[in-house]
Amino acid sequence: MYVELFQEMVCTVLEKESHLFTASEQTCLSSFFSLEYDARYLFVRLLQRKRDQWYRLGKLGYEADVGDMAQAAHDLCRPFAAPSTSQESAPPEFAYASTCELYRFAMMDTEMDGGLPARLSLLTVDELRLVAKRLGRKPQGTRAELTARLLAKPSNATLFAQGRELRMTMSATQERLEAAITMIMQGGCIQLIPSVVLLMERLALVYYRGKPALGTMLTAAVLHRTHKRHFPVYTYQRTPDLFASREALLRYECALQAAEQMDDLVDELRARPAAAREGVQLWEAWHAQWVNALSDVAQQYPHGVPRATYPRLRFHAGWPLTRVMFKACECFARLGERERERHVLTQLLAQRSFWRGRRGAWHERLALVTAQCQNAAAALTCCHAALADPDTHMVYQSSLERRIARLESRLRVPKDERHQPRSKLHAPTVDLLTATRLDTPARRGALRTMWRGAQNEDCTVEELCLAQYAQQGYVGYHCEGQLVHFVCVLLLWDVLFTPIAGAFEMPYQRGPLDWATDLFYTARRDAIEAQLTDIATTGGLGILDAVDARERPRQTYAVGCRWDEYPRETLRHFAECLGGPALATLCRVLCQGDGLTMAGFPDLSLWRYPDKQVCFVEVKSPNDRLSEVQRVWIDILHRAGLRVHVARVQAETMPA
Repeated sequence: MYVELFQEMVCTVLEKESHLFTASEQTCLSSFFSLEYDARYLFVRLLQRKRDQWYRLGKLGYEADVGDMAQAAHDLCRPFAAPSTSQESAPPEFAYASTCELYRFAMMDTEMDGGLPARLSLLTVDELRLVAKRLGRKPQGTRAELTARLLAKPSNATLFAQGRELRMTMSATQERLEAAITMIMQGGCIQLIPSVVLLMERLALVYYRGKPALGTMLTAAVLHRTHKRHFPVYTYQRTPDLFASREALLRYECALQAAEQMDDLVDELRARPAAAREGVQLWEAWHAQWVNALSDVAQQYPHGVPRATYPRLRFHAGWPLTRVMFKACECFARLGERERERHVLTQLLAQRSFWRGRRGAWHERLALVTAQCQNAAAALTCCHAALADPDTHMVYQSSLERRIARLESRLRVPKDERHQPRSKLHAPTVDLLTATRLDTPARRGALRTMWRGAQNEDCTVEELCLAQYAQQGYVGYHCEGQLVHFVCVLLLWDVLFTPIAGAFEMPYQRGPLDWATDLFYTARRDAIEAQLTDIATTGGLGILDAVDARERPRQTYAVGCRWDEYPRETLRHFAECLGGPALATLCRVLCQGDGLTMAGFPDLSLWRYPDKQVCFVEVKSPNDRLSEVQRVWIDILHRAGLRVHVARVQAETMPA
């Protein structure tokens, strides 16, 4: 199975995208098919393991699938081509993509760099002690002490004279040590050649149109083949020119690595102060390439990027590099370098090629930083520019208008010349709840508070609220919008998996590649509106029942689907209580995407079936404030005719 799935992946990529690989790379890939089955199986299974590691042949556990492990390893280490000393069509900045090592698939520990010290590092401490005993050395001590003792020159070594030089021969001792290591290792250790692994990862990148979403490069295929995951049924068609050239692919690959590195550094900002400076250095290293990427797109589309073409830019190097740029702003903010942050934000807003959905956040941050630099007039200009920008999501409009009001007040703008808010977000109903908080010393360092429930049990604040609303006849979940998302996906199923160019590029997708973006709605406007009209007039229960009956037995692994958590009756009751018009509104919001995800959706989804009532509840402590995206969701739900409450929970007493 593993071999077959890997071969399918190789054939799929090379069928129409072989131009992305050099002659040496294609030779390497084609040579794989010439290997005996045992060697191919061993190679594919090693690909699924952690890279750049040495693995004991005797401990891999593949005996049931590989007849002769030693022969399979030998075949992988045998050259299939002559070693090359030159790189093929790789620009200097892509030196890592060198093909000079693409002449064999693996190597054994006897060939590893570092000689005996490196081989000893592959042994456990107990094995080092066993080797020491066999060589008559002291078997006690730490790993470092044992290694030093085994590598030490013996005091009784023989000196040989040749002419006027004296030299000490260590060959006999080294041979004994090597023999002992080989015996302990039971067949030796094997490692895949790093450049070969890099090639296979590049192959997977092309196949999956990005990093594999599920673990290793074959995880999704294996789960599907073994019936542990059932992906949705749809028609897919690969775009052969998604990467225009090998150089474009390499630039995209490098940019992805830089974006991942920047994400890691930003995640470390609080715990490791030095990460901010390292993030700035990474920004400095890639800024010029980002500017070049912008120039490349401008030359390719001098009149602007067409909306139909925009999705393809996700596979341009400029897309991940733009992420490096706006993530670097968090590093500048941490270091207090406001002017540099302003400069980067201004550059980001000067382009519309990449990450348009982030423009609202960039506008808002630029206005804040500009105001902090004591330039209220410029900050006011930033806010007006943000509201005039068609790519500014509605999530940011209310906060921008509040900032405009503050800035106009500071600048003493005449009242008749001040900005008039477009709309005011609806304020939710506030419910005040009191309960006993269990703030014991053991729990003070915990991330979540615990409370005493009605039955004197320990519970979370959300569980406490569920119990309180249950007294009013409501049932529901603390799911933060998962239930709404699930119902909407089922109602939109046929639209979601309609064949659209560029939406389905491979067989293992949970949804179209443009899902949760503004492009999803644009590409399917007519089909979506027809479906929403049907949902609004009929209530959508017939659609829900039909899709659920078809997909639930398969437990289809589609976006938003949580079959085990929400039974069919729950979905039906919830949808019936929501009603057709409200369901159509929620489906439209999800289809239009535009950067609004389920993040910020109220914590609790509740319904009361007898009188068909629905209530969404955001749980807060008395001093917590609603985030901007939470305010927007509350307003959307209110406009859909649904009840939205904020439950503010406060402690009535503190235990002694």
